[in-house]
Amino acid sequence: MQSIGSEAGPMPSSSPIHFSNRHFRTLAVFLLGAFLSFMAFAFTARQLRQDVETAFLAAAQERTRSVAAGLTEQFYDVAILRNFYSSSEDVTRQDFDDFTGPLLSHHPSILGFQFLPEITGQNRAKLEAEARLRYPDFSYFRMTAQGKRVEIPRADRFFAVHYLSPFEINKAALGYSADHLPTRQQALERALTTGELSATGRMRLIQGDGEQFGVLVMASVHLQDRRPLGVVQGVFRMGDLVRASLATLEPRGLTLKLLDGSAPESEALLHEEPSRLPSLGPSHAGDLSWTQTFSAAGRQWKVVVVPADGYFDTRSPWQAWITLVSGLAFSSLLTGYVSSLLARQEVIADQVSERTMALSREMEDHRRDTLALKESEARFHQLVEVMDEGMWVLDAQGCTTFVNPRMAEMLGYTPEEMVGHSLFEFMDAEEVPFAQNNMAIRREGISSQHDFRLRKKDGSDLWVIVSGTPIKDEQGNTVSILGMLTDITQRRQEERAHTESQKLESLGVLAGGIAHDFNNLLTAILGNVNLAQLTLPKFSPACPYLENMERTIQRATNLTRQMLAYSGKGRFTVEPLDLNQAVEEISHLLSVSISKKVTLRYHLQPDLPLLMAEASQIQQVVMNLVTNASEAIGDEEGFISIRTGHQTYQETDLRRDFPSQSILPGSFVTLEVSDTGKGMSPEVQARIFEPFFTTKFTGRGLGLSAMQGIVRGHKGGIRVYSEVGKGSAFKLIFPACDERLREAATTATDADIQGSGTILVVDDEPSIREVASGLLRAMGFKVLTASDGQEALVIFQQHLAEIRAVLLDLTMPRLDGVETFRELRKLQPTCRVVLTSGYNQEEALHEFVGKDLAAFVQKPFQRTELVAALRKALEY
Repeated sequence: MQSIGSEAGPMPSSSPIHFSNRHFRTLAVFLLGAFLSFMAFAFTARQLRQDVETAFLAAAQERTRSVAAGLTEQFYDVAILRNFYSSSEDVTRQDFDDFTGPLLSHHPSILGFQFLPEITGQNRAKLEAEARLRYPDFSYFRMTAQGKRVEIPRADRFFAVHYLSPFEINKAALGYSADHLPTRQQALERALTTGELSATGRMRLIQGDGEQFGVLVMASVHLQDRRPLGVVQGVFRMGDLVRASLATLEPRGLTLKLLDGSAPESEALLHEEPSRLPSLGPSHAGDLSWTQTFSAAGRQWKVVVVPADGYFDTRSPWQAWITLVSGLAFSSLLTGYVSSLLARQEVIADQVSERTMALSREMEDHRRDTLALKESEARFHQLVEVMDEGMWVLDAQGCTTFVNPRMAEMLGYTPEEMVGHSLFEFMDAEEVPFAQNNMAIRREGISSQHDFRLRKKDGSDLWVIVSGTPIKDEQGNTVSILGMLTDITQRRQEERAHTESQKLESLGVLAGGIAHDFNNLLTAILGNVNLAQLTLPKFSPACPYLENMERTIQRATNLTRQMLAYSGKGRFTVEPLDLNQAVEEISHLLSVSISKKVTLRYHLQPDLPLLMAEASQIQQVVMNLVTNASEAIGDEEGFISIRTGHQTYQETDLRRDFPSQSILPGSFVTLEVSDTGKGMSPEVQARIFEPFFTTKFTGRGLGLSAMQGIVRGHKGGIRVYSEVGKGSAFKLIFPACDERLREAATTATDADIQGSGTILVVDDEPSIREVASGLLRAMGFKVLTASDGQEALVIFQQHLAEIRAVLLDLTMPRLDGVETFRELRKLQPTCRVVLTSGYNQEEALHEFVGKDLAAFVQKPFQRTELVAALRKALEY
């Protein structure tokens, strides 16, 4: 103590030591604060960089998977074509076109499909002769290094393109040998040796546009007796394939390269797809890159993804700099505070006393806060119980730890039934991989929102929007996952119905266009038949054949009118119908619409009464029942029976067989379609007439709800019988007509006319102009022709005095029928115009109401119909 006292000395000498100690302490506080600030800066920068890397990795993996899946899926179309060949003894060029057409329409990135038979000295002449029937200049050739075609010697054995589809863009490859390039030779040998899909390296396609690299994928074809037949190959544009695979993905600022992993580096690049987003400036992504290799068609393929310029910045972000600046500022403030605190040591005791009192007050505040927290928790639990959205809490392994009542109600369970069960138990097996991937992303600490399909307790689907949020502990580990789920089942059903409506509308437009063009062809054919009938003696042996041809054309006309009605440009009429005839007319269509393993059996009772119906709708019902029956049989062999009959039902019989259906007793025509398929359970039978219900992955045909509507609209009834494993039978009944309708008189043919003067025929189809001219000359008229409205106006003005009437087509290039009619009336207000159209009268005359059109004749027209129209127009 003495030593210390002597060292301390008097008060003035102790001040310098005290001053130095205080500054040392404040400096230590500042250095510690600066150190922690730099540590926080480094941690924040590293964490944000990891977030950027995680986002990049997720986006890159998503694109890699999409490209790999797209390439594998489209390559598999070649295997599908190979299987088609292997299962068929003889595939014609038309079979090849019909089979490959749907594949090409589904995958626009496929430039074409080709069949390359094995050409030998024994079969070359036969194959060349077959091809030259359609392509007179056909020959087998190779290409020299200078790009010159060289015909292959006849003694050579090779594989060359014999069939191809579509023809126009691939016709340069017809007859082209498969052994031109080493990569094609290697792929061909591998396909023949292994029997598996075999792809070439990149190449410039002789039928391509030169802007993309292409790849050929081959598969060897052997008949069922293992005899080699040839190879089929698909021509793929790799740029289109990559773009199609990425089309549904959201742009994320990434550049993707597809490389051939089996080729040298100089020949590896197949396609580079730049980011669809604009550049944001120089790249600061560092070494971010993702590469994945996969196998397909005997080759290795590599996908490389890198950030685009200006995206995925890995530099130290501004948040980290703010953390550093804030830390240093806080350290400076803390240093000043500590310095001030040391300077005021003499008042520490008072401060301690005051702080003690403050702590007492804080404890009281803490008690109040605890009470308020408990009240808040109670309100939260009440909110969870009554909220309209589902809440689902899972542990890190996906096991349910909590659901609110709304969530359990949405799935048809109680909360107690769901707790302790895995999330994957409440979904179909095909949804599990997607859910597992989402769980893995949540465990990595990433939140997201997506649509998802769950399975309710009764087996029906529940579509929800899921907002998943990971919950972490103090160490940053994900301990549970909170999901908020909103029921969107009704919205998905409405979207599906809207999509089907748009699809049907598009099909209607296509049907209308096809029917209109087909009517022009039928007009030319029917007119030539009428002209031939006029030139033959009444008892000529050819007359019955021409009459048969005329009846066949009339049946084709009925089909086109059905197509026009389907497109909204025609109109159905209810008229007496022979059910047997309606079934027989679509028998060929039925046979090609079902599996080749299924046999159709017809049991049509002769001399059936007629029924009042729209023929096309009844035929659509038959088509729908038969295609559904084929689906029920699946890939197995089986039978579908179509049976018609006549039966009388009393009121008691109707109540027994057709309960809850408003049908009056009487005589009925019956239609029964039965199959040997899998059958239906009682639960499925109870729902088959629901509008959105289906047991198929995608719907086809009318749907049973629409079919039921057609039957009820015809005042008929429907009964279903089915057992699981024993097939199904649908019985439909329709009220029979009065038998006197069968004896309805045929329409009297208009008497012929002997014409004079000149008729101007205006139509853009040469065959129709020629036929109409022949029919009119046979009536005694002189004829002038024009190919469109503008030419018609010139001819009409030149022969104004001699033209008695104009036969005018509605649909033409340059000036259509409406515009031409308007201009003709300007030249001669009394001009007599007979309008022709493939559309029905109501649709065609819509623009001519109140304009004094002389007459209308619908294509295809017979001579008698043309006579009647001219009689009306010229007032004979």
